Amino acid sequence: MNTSTTERDALYDRLIVERARAPLYAGRFEEADARGDGRNPLCGDKTHLDIVLNGHHIQDIKHQTRGCAICTAAADLMAEHIRGGSVAQALELSGRFRAMLVEPPPSVVVDDQSASLGTLEVFAPLRSHKARIRCAELPWIALKEAFSHVDG
Repeated sequence: MNTSTTERDALYDRLIVERARAPLYAGRFEEADARGDGRNPLCGDKTHLDIVLNGHHIQDIKHQTRGCAICTAAADLMAEHIRGGSVAQALELSGRFRAMLVEPPPSVVVDDQSASLGTLEVFAPLRSHKARIRCAELPWIALKEAFSHVDG
């Protein structure tokens, strides 16, 4: 198998395909404490987030995503990872997720920080597909937009 075929197959990992076909956190809340939207005019991907907060903790989150498999799966896996955590933890995770996508992979794992990304690591192959990074980042952009309206 040549490298380009391997990279393409890695781009659509089984988990990405499963979450794109049957997202666990898809939907909306009538009452939400924070809402955020992300749009990519280049490809047409759109993500809307509804977030229910309990103080500064994310009690629940749902997304409506119209886009590619990568964008839909990224929204669903993001929701899974931040649900139950604090706003600060979600924003910190957002930074680490972005770093995984845009920074060169470490040659030596110093603090095992990448392991803490769990299933979000499925998007690491996007580093080799620069045009698709925005697809995975779009839900995180919507998250930051939602939290920009939350005090503290």
